[in-house]
Amino acid sequence: MYFKWALCIIWCLAGTSLFAQTFKVQGKITTTKLEPLAFVSVQVRDMRKGTITKEDGTYELNLEPGKYDLIISMIGYTSQVIPLVVNSDYVQNVILEEDDTKSMDEVIIKARAKDRAEEIIRAVIQHKDDILAAAGPYSCNVYIKAIQQTASTKEKLITEKDVAEAIDTFGHMAMAEISLHLDHESDSRMKEERLGVKTNGKAEGLYYLSTTEGSFNFYHNLVQVPSISTTPFLSPISYSGLIAYKFKTEKIERKGNHKIYTISVKPRQLSNATVQGEVTVSDSAWVLLHTHFSFPEYHLTEYDAFEIDQQYSLVQNKAWLLTRQQFTYSSKWRKHKLSGQTTALYTDYELNKQFGKHYFGTELGVTTGEAYTKDSTFWNTVRTEPLSPKEIHFIQYKDSIYRATHTTAYLDSIDRLTNAITWKKVGLLGQTFYNRTKQRTWSLPPVVSLYQPIAFGGTRITPRIYYAKEFPSRKNVSVFANVSYGIRNKDLNGSVYINRLYNPFNR
Repeated sequence: MYFKWALCIIWCLAGTSLFAQTFKVQGKITTTKLEPLAFVSVQVRDMRKGTITKEDGTYELNLEPGKYDLIISMIGYTSQVIPLVVNSDYVQNVILEEDDTKSMDEVIIKARAKDRAEEIIRAVIQHKDDILAAAGPYSCNVYIKAIQQTASTKEKLITEKDVAEAIDTFGHMAMAEISLHLDHESDSRMKEERLGVKTNGKAEGLYYLSTTEGSFNFYHNLVQVPSISTTPFLSPISYSGLIAYKFKTEKIERKGNHKIYTISVKPRQLSNATVQGEVTVSDSAWVLLHTHFSFPEYHLTEYDAFEIDQQYSLVQNKAWLLTRQQFTYSSKWRKHKLSGQTTALYTDYELNKQFGKHYFGTELGVTTGEAYTKDSTFWNTVRTEPLSPKEIHFIQYKDSIYRATHTTAYLDSIDRLTNAITWKKVGLLGQTFYNRTKQRTWSLPPVVSLYQPIAFGGTRITPRIYYAKEFPSRKNVSVFANVSYGIRNKDLNGSVYINRLYNPFNR
C-alpha cells in the first residue's frame, strides 16, 4: 500500500516538472567591431546548463521562470556575467572585449612542449587589428584575368600541350580581362571604376570579374562571400578559429633575422562552415604572407570544388596588403564538366587617403564609356601577369572570328535582313527595326496577335510595342508597353514595364 502511494507521488512530481513552463533566451555575441563570435561558452551559474554560439554568433537556451546569471566566456576575451530575470521570451545580445594577456601565457606554456603552430596563429590574431588599420582608406589598381572552359565528361579539358590542336574546341572556352581602379574605405564603403574590359566567348559565367563579388579577408572572424555560398565561413585567424581548427607547423625557414612558418589548417569537425589548407606567417610583424584554402563542397551553391590562393606584401614599408589572389573552381553537371581560374593582381597602392563624406554611394561599380574599346597597347601596359600560350592562341582565334563578323559589309547585310519589311514578318513573326549606330531596337507585334477573338469578357484588340537601348558602358534599358481594348465591354486597360541593367558584371 505504501509502495503504491510513493509511486503515485513520484509520478505526480515527474509530471509537474515535465509540464513546467519554459521560456526561450536567445541572442547574438559579437566583438566590439560587431563581428560574430563562434564557440563562445554561454553557461548558467550554479546549473549544469549551457551552450556555445553558432558560426553566426547566435545562441539559444530554454529556461524556467526565475533569476539567473549567464556567464559569457571565451579565450582571448573578457568574461561577462549577465543577470537575467526570465518571465517571458528574452533577447540578450552581448559584446565581448578582447583581453588576451592571461590566456596567451597559458597557451604558450602548453604549446611549447609540442608544436608552436597555435601560438603563432594566436600572435597573428593579436596583431590583426593593427595590420588592418595600417593602410587606412586606400586606392589601388587591379588587373583581373579569368578563363573558363567546358567539356563533356568524355572530352578532356584543353591544356597547354593541347593548344596546337585545340582550334576546334576553343568554342567551349571563355576569357575576360578587366582593368579597374579601386577606392576602399571599408568593405561596405568602396567604389571601383572599370577602365578596360575585354571578353572572349561567353564570359557571363566567369567568376570574379569585379572586386564587388566578395571579400576573402581571413583577418575577419567570418568570411562572407554570398557569390559562392549563403553560409559564411569561419576564419582560422580568429579566436573562434582556435577552437574550430587544428594547426600544425609543416616548415620553418629563416629569412635574415626572422622566421617564416608554414602552418597547415584542418577543421576539428566542430563546424561544417570551415575551410582547409595552409598559411605562411612571418614573425617579423606576425602577418600573413600567403594563404591557400579550399572550401567545403556541401556549402558551395554552384561549384563542386573551390580554392583560393593569396599573397601579401609589405607596401611602402607601412602596411601588409593583398597583392595577388587566385581562384580555382570546377563543377560537373550531367554530362558536362567546367573548369575555371581567375587571377587578380593589386598594384599602385595609395595609403591613408581622404575620401569625401559623400564619395561612396549606393553604386559600387562604374564602367567608363571607352572601357570596351581599349587596344593592345593599353592591355600590354596594364597586364601585370603575362598570358599563357593557350590564352594567347584563344584570344587570336576569337579576335579573328570577331574581325570577320564585324566588318561594315557583314554587319550591314545582317541589319538589312533584320530591318527588311516582309509580309511574313508583318503578319506572323513580328517586325524589328535595329539601329546599330545608336544601339537601339524597336519591335512591333505581328498582325495576327493583335486580335483576340476568345478572351475574358469577349473579343479584345491588344496592340503592344517593345523598345531597348544599350549604352557604351553595356548598361541598358528596355520598355514594354501594351494596351488592351474590349470590343464588347468597351473597356481600355494596359501596362508598361521598364527594365534597367545598371551593373553588367553582377547583373
